[in-house]
Amino acid sequence: MTDKYCLIGENVSRSPSPAMMNAAFDSVGLDAVYSCENVARQAFRETFARLRSQTSGMNVTIPYKSMVIPLLDGLDEVSSRIGAVNVIKKEEARLMGFNSDANGILVPLREHGKESLRRALLLGAGGAARAFCEAMNQTGCTEVTVAVREPSRGENFIKEMSEVFPGIAFSITDIALLRDAEFDLIFNATPIGTGEQRLPDSLKRVIYGRSTVFDAVYRPMKTELIRTAEARGCATILGYEMLLNQGTLAFEIWTGKAAPKDVMRKSLLHSLEAAS
Repeated sequence: MTDKYCLIGENVSRSPSPAMMNAAFDSVGLDAVYSCENVARQAFRETFARLRSQTSGMNVTIPYKSMVIPLLDGLDEVSSRIGAVNVIKKEEARLMGFNSDANGILVPLREHGKESLRRALLLGAGGAARAFCEAMNQTGCTEVTVAVREPSRGENFIKEMSEVFPGIAFSITDIALLRDAEFDLIFNATPIGTGEQRLPDSLKRVIYGRSTVFDAVYRPMKTELIRTAEARGCATILGYEMLLNQGTLAFEIWTGKAAPKDVMRKSLLHSLEAAS
C-alpha cells in the first residue's frame, strides 16, 4: 500500500515540497507519495481529523505550527521546548510532532561557516522564529533582537523565549524604529521583501558590514532582502537552503533512511526555477 504524506497550510498550492519529497521517495525506492493540501482556518480541526486517518505523516506550515500541538499525542524535545511543530509522524495509532525547522537553519549556517554568533536580528515572531531561537541557543548566540511591526504582539513571544532560553538576552523593537547597529546574523521569518511588501528603509540601515543575511523566504530565490545584502557586501543564505535541510530531516524522521540530499536539492531548485 502506498504511504501518503502531505503538507498542510493555509496557502500551499505553489509549494515546491512535493517535487523535492517525491524525488526523494523515488530515489530510495519507497512506495510513497507527497502532496499539498490547503486548509482554511475554520476547517482546520475537521480536515486534520480526516488526514490523521489517511496519511503516514505530514508537514505543517503557516499558520498551524503551534495550533496543531493540542491535536497530537506527543512531541519531540525541540518542538516541546519551542512550541512549534512542522513534522508529524504516525507511529501506530499515535501522531508524534517534531520540529525540523531548527535543523533547516543550523545546517546552512554550518555549511557557510557561520557557527560563531553573538548578536542576531530576528524579523518576525511566528513558528519559524521559534525555531530560529532554538538554533541560536545551539550556536551559543547571546543576544537576539526581535523586530516586528507591532511590538505589543511580540512581547509574549520574547517572554516565552526568554524563559526557554535563559542564556539569550532578548529584546524587542518595531521594525520601523530599527537604528544603525551591527549584527552577526539577520534572519527574516516574515514575508517582508516579497510581493508588495517592500523592504523598509529602517531595515536597510542595519544591512551592512560583516553581517550574514539569511532569508527564510524561498520564492523568489533572491528576494529584495538578499539582493540588498549582496549589494552591500554581506554574506547571504537563501531560503531554499532552509527548506532543503528541514526536508531532509523530515524524510529521515518518516522513513528511518538517510535522505538523498543531492537528489532533493536538484529537484527543489528545478521546481523553483521552473516557477520563476
